[in-house]
Amino acid sequence: MLEKLLAARNLRETDDIESFLDPRYEKLHDPMQMSGMRAAVDRIKNAISQNQQITVYADYDADAVTAAAVLLRYFQHSNYKRVDFYIPDRFAEGYGVNPEAVKLLKERGTDLIITVDCGINAVESVDIANELGLDVIITDHHQLTGEIPKAAAVVNPHQPNDTYPCKDLTGVGVAFKLVQALSDNDPWIKWLLDIVAIGTVADCQSLLYENRILVKWGLFVLQKTRWIGLKKLLEAAGINAGPYDTYQIGFIIAPRINAAGRIDSADIALKLLLTDDAAEAELLADKLDELNRQRQAHTERILSEAREQVLALGDKKILLAAGEGWHRGIVGLVAGKLTEEFYRPVLVMEKTATEAVGSARSIGNFNIVEAISASSEILVKYGGHPQAAGFTLKSEHIELFHKNLLEYAEQTLTEEDLSPTLHYDAEIELKDINDSLLALLEKFAPFGQGNPRPRFKIKELRIKNIRAIGNEGKHLRLGLESENQIIGSVGFNLGF
Repeated sequence: MLEKLLAARNLRETDDIESFLDPRYEKLHDPMQMSGMRAAVDRIKNAISQNQQITVYADYDADAVTAAAVLLRYFQHSNYKRVDFYIPDRFAEGYGVNPEAVKLLKERGTDLIITVDCGINAVESVDIANELGLDVIITDHHQLTGEIPKAAAVVNPHQPNDTYPCKDLTGVGVAFKLVQALSDNDPWIKWLLDIVAIGTVADCQSLLYENRILVKWGLFVLQKTRWIGLKKLLEAAGINAGPYDTYQIGFIIAPRINAAGRIDSADIALKLLLTDDAAEAELLADKLDELNRQRQAHTERILSEAREQVLALGDKKILLAAGEGWHRGIVGLVAGKLTEEFYRPVLVMEKTATEAVGSARSIGNFNIVEAISASSEILVKYGGHPQAAGFTLKSEHIELFHKNLLEYAEQTLTEEDLSPTLHYDAEIELKDINDSLLALLEKFAPFGQGNPRPRFKIKELRIKNIRAIGNEGKHLRLGLESENQIIGSVGFNLGF
């Protein structure tokens, strides 16, 4: 059984299997293996020695907010005071490093900008920074869509010729590797792993290899977190008892952090992770809880309207919906839900009379960034990674954009690709479900992208009893029988 479960995760080499079953912190790779890391460390240490002003420039999602928190907490621990942060306004500035922000930071007295979870495609903005005498260090994990910016240092495992072993690091993962290098792996930085785990799970990257180590120990650290803001957030969410798992991060903690940037300002979430004041932490945690409720309401409304548009498209290989007044911070969530429902790549946009800003979500191995890049000549900007991307274009080009996407899909997506497949790890009998099997499955946690909860196929089960449960009978509880043995089960959203 163990061999089948490991093989289903493409774990066949002895070293990979040992690391998976025993994901020790000491097995993290040397951060200096990453291209650009030495230059980044030298420039930051030089800035500190010269007492220069450093600004951490972050995106507005949970991955970026946690990445900024990791870096800023390290500077706090190091007692370096001349550090601040900048997060662009999602609605006024959009994603990434923009030229106007660079000019503003120069006016504020910044000497060095360190990006987290963004910047790999900010060629123009880095050029402007260079002209202004501002150095930029880029730390990012997104796909490169053009030339590499001429920054003082670029740290991204997706750079050409980068030999770093783990290519699936998130923005916060790359930021943590920078902190590892800066601190010479000071044991204190393990206290940052709870923040690292939240950002890693939130960004839906593979939870194998190095990410598995970061999340496993991050969940452990979360139970005794040092950060009062996190404690108050857990209390506000009603999960302050622990122990914690990836489900609680992905569906309870991360949505609240994301809600700040989606509905209001990501500054709220970052300040929560940085504060050491209990009263301020409680106020900020309550604010995030309220913003999350607003986010849920917006999502339901836009999802309903976008679904109508998608249904009208029939069996198109790529689905697209656009609406005026749709909340820009919500379209990515809606795209994700529609992707799950229809098993098609989905793009959802908030459009105005002049411009449309959207998010895309993909399926299987279909690289949505490459699909979008086929329309690069009509796009204002775009970027992301194979499964999720953001983009901006003129509203007049929406129809042409969709036409280009469909033409690209005809060349790359087969009907088989568009048929959802339920994968299972092994076929077992009801009698095989025992304490030994459950103990084995626990070794595979934490679960997530790349390492889903193991699934098993059991043939010839008979329904012994059945009843509806939950609000309005949304779910089913069944008793399933095989060879005089009965096991209880639940069918979620399968009610009468």
